[in-house]
Amino acid sequence: MGKDSAYYKQLTKTKSEYIKEIKDQLPVHTHTFIDNCVLSYQIGTALGYARDLLDFYEYLHICNPIVAKIKLNAIPHEIIEKLNSRDIDAYQTHLITARQLNERSTARKMAAIRNYFAYETRQGFLDEDITLKAAKNKRITKKTITRLDQHDVKSLVNAVENSQVATEHAKIYAEATAKRDLAIITLLLHTGMRVSECAGLDIDDVDFKDNTLKIVRKGGNESKLMINEPIRNTLRDYIINERPTLVETDSESALFISLKHNRMSVRSIQRMVEKYGKSSGLNTTLSPHKLRRTFGTALYNKTGDIYMVADVLGHSDINTTAAHYAAIDEEHKRQAADVDLYGEES
Repeated sequence: MGKDSAYYKQLTKTKSEYIKEIKDQLPVHTHTFIDNCVLSYQIGTALGYARDLLDFYEYLHICNPIVAKIKLNAIPHEIIEKLNSRDIDAYQTHLITARQLNERSTARKMAAIRNYFAYETRQGFLDEDITLKAAKNKRITKKTITRLDQHDVKSLVNAVENSQVATEHAKIYAEATAKRDLAIITLLLHTGMRVSECAGLDIDDVDFKDNTLKIVRKGGNESKLMINEPIRNTLRDYIINERPTLVETDSESALFISLKHNRMSVRSIQRMVEKYGKSSGLNTTLSPHKLRRTFGTALYNKTGDIYMVADVLGHSDINTTAAHYAAIDEEHKRQAADVDLYGEES
């Protein structure tokens, strides 16, 4: 149950093993930075930094003629000491042009490299932080928030309730998990929880007496969500009438079970949501995150309370919520366009 459950312990163990594998590929002098990341951040964030650092060293190994003849994990620290801001600019250009990464992916990788050089400088391993003189990332263009309107939501729920999928063969499988799929879609639409939080749910996390659901947030903190009647009804129906047909042993703790009789993975939930998005005729590729946006925007439009939205979504920074969920809906935009702001007063 919660972050101490077998699932989350295994998740942490797996990510820690990935970090160890990455460290084995990198020079020993990078290990202190990665170890510091493990101590300073959540394990998933530390893994991301380790991967991005490996990417940078692989670039150096391929593109720097001095380094090309040396094994990657044998690259001496002297090579890093000889780099300058132009080398950092060249790497960023490589990410944008040769790799064709988008703004967000480029910014994330550059953030890891800036963090690495800042750490090296703070520890006295480098005389100066060369990334400070490198070109700054372009300001990331804000994307229009894509979400479902009420008609889209009804079409999606209808598709799930009727096991509406592309083929008869697929329909057989969909019918076997119809109650599970409806419970997941309802949960995502009515709580805005992240797909990773949904995948991590255990059967013991559901409390029908208290009408709550215990989840582990992105940052590793436990939180309780209140569940409404649609969630209660679909969850209870799934747990009583369908989950027993999917589990093989009473010891299975996961709430949502796959046809392979084990916990549904994040990717499995994503594929399921995408499948019903297509079959319901939506004009956009559906993802769990779009359902999260749909919930967040709908809650804000109903309440106007950005702090409530931030709390329910589990945002630690109110600015994140304001930037992504306080979008004015289309009807409000039309109303604003029709207002005669500067007409004569009657």
